[in-house]
Amino acid sequence: MSKYYQINGLKVRVSDHEPNTSLRGSNDIYLYIRSACNELLSIESQIEAVCEKRGYEISDFQEVINDWKDGTYDMHTFENANEEVDDDSPCKVVPDLIAQYRTSNDEKLKGYSLSRFAKHSEVKALSEKTGVSQSYIKKYFNIR
Repeated sequence: MSKYYQINGLKVRVSDHEPNTSLRGSNDIYLYIRSACNELLSIESQIEAVCEKRGYEISDFQEVINDWKDGTYDMHTFENANEEVDDDSPCKVVPDLIAQYRTSNDEKLKGYSLSRFAKHSEVKALSEKTGVSQSYIKKYFNIR
């Protein structure tokens, strides 16, 4: 689990573990409460090191320091906690966007028919004519 802060336009992540490498990159500063060797780490020391290395003012990070004072947390801080998600999370709008996309593509394909054994050239021609992706057309008409 993680807790996020916005500080002077920087997104700061405090977590009990390192992020999945494929998801890494959406935060500017990563801070950890536990090392790879399962030892408790100091958030204050990490902030000091980041500020020194990147030239930030430590006073800007006072909210994080206040929330993560040494001795006020342990390695199990995030267990049984819910992940913080912003209210304007894109996850809430994704199902609606998918439904709109499908409806739009279904309307574009009305009036057309393709055999289940249609050739690539037929699928490509319909895709160019309607603006619908070839993969969607194949799924829509159950083409293998």
